[in-house]
Amino acid sequence: MKLYRINALLLKYYYLTVSRIDRLFDIVYWPVIDLFIWGFTGFYIQGLSDVNVLSMLLGGVILWVFVWRSSQDIAVFILEDFWSRNLYHLFSSPIRLSEHLTSIIVMGFIRSLATFVILWPLGILMYSFNILQISPLLVALSVFLLTLFGWAIGLLIAAFLFRYGQRIQIIAWSVTFVLSPFAAIYYPVSALPPWAAKIALALPPAHVFEALRALIYGTPVNVRGLWYAFIASLALFIATAYFLVISFRHSKRTGLLAKGD
Repeated sequence: MKLYRINALLLKYYYLTVSRIDRLFDIVYWPVIDLFIWGFTGFYIQGLSDVNVLSMLLGGVILWVFVWRSSQDIAVFILEDFWSRNLYHLFSSPIRLSEHLTSIIVMGFIRSLATFVILWPLGILMYSFNILQISPLLVALSVFLLTLFGWAIGLLIAAFLFRYGQRIQIIAWSVTFVLSPFAAIYYPVSALPPWAAKIALALPPAHVFEALRALIYGTPVNVRGLWYAFIASLALFIATAYFLVISFRHSKRTGLLAKGD
């Protein structure tokens, strides 16, 4: 990989972000709306209960951004090249798939951090909730684990896009929403029915959010759960990266890159 090529692609995706209102909305508008909705909901529920529901809900809203942005940005930036019929020209140049993906992954993480920087002070200003007061170390670890999982999901979506083209582009927006009920973002795994709890415990994000709730409630953190989240996310990342390479080669053989369909 060549650093100057990655920098050039980063510059391209930076301009794609700042020059379009819809891309800026992804960073600011929808996350802030989520913070408002769940924050006001938490205020109401907390008035009916002694449980610290507000911290649980807002912590979930702020940290889930890293899964959502990390996965969706990989897929959407690849779709941008599909829509503009640019994939053929891009990979006719010396740019490698690894350089392309690295630039997308880095830009997605930067966009995730930008959203976090907006939501963090808003949480303090509107709800007196400072997520870093829970535990800066756990928050940093959660960001890493959730981002790694988001990358794995993003690579999986990208693999399907390279294999089947634009006709399945809906998965770029829908996968994280399908996973979110089982990720235990806003409620504990114990609140789920048994069949759903089994799915939740297989997903790395559920263990991260369970650890966050444990600190909020003052109970011991399940360290084994965090280790599982890391190992499972890493294994998924490696497997999806391999699948992506296979799908990319398939798209070159079948001419999908040239057709851009």
